[in-house]
Amino acid sequence: MALAVPRPSAPVRRATLDDVPRLEAMNHAAYPELVEENVVWSAAQLRLHIARFPEGQVVAELNGTPMGAISTFIVARDRDALAQHTWLEITDEGTFASHDPGGDTLYLADIYVDPAGWGRGVGETLYGALRDLCVRLGLKRVVAGGRLWGYHEHAARMSPQEYVDRVIRGELRDRVLGSQLKAGFTVRGILDGYLADPRSRNYATLLEWRAT
Repeated sequence: MALAVPRPSAPVRRATLDDVPRLEAMNHAAYPELVEENVVWSAAQLRLHIARFPEGQVVAELNGTPMGAISTFIVARDRDALAQHTWLEITDEGTFASHDPGGDTLYLADIYVDPAGWGRGVGETLYGALRDLCVRLGLKRVVAGGRLWGYHEHAARMSPQEYVDRVIRGELRDRVLGSQLKAGFTVRGILDGYLADPRSRNYATLLEWRAT
């Protein structure tokens, strides 16, 4: 049985092509260190996402202004989303080219909130929309790779697995992993070389949320 997670009420809707400039700006503002690594969305990629899987591109608003978004696709049936993978591999270089409507796994390629919306429930709203989307489409689960946002501060003293274990036990705090655990995700492993990310030392959690 899926874990019921309370969430705030906020307007969410499908992203449109008119949103692309705002989505690109929000994504870059949310991940300034990833802009330098060129692993943030471009306008061309965002347009491809909307064309390939419009239902899976969701925007959350505050006072009528887009303040956060999720980018998702359905994993191809011949691919094991819980096997080791990189972000570039699973997303087809960020294009979602292998999106498969016949698959059973929704992949969360990105979730981002404008810094002006931090602490205002936007992330919780988006995770709720993600779970709702998975259930509405009759999919089995959501899979994601999660940044180890604070790992760079501890990398000299512990492995990524130890860091994750200590966050799960409540001995350390990680802003990203903490929000994902709160959203009902379970850590299934560690992804090595997932994303060029100095904060995470290129590691990520392999996350799963099961709809049934």
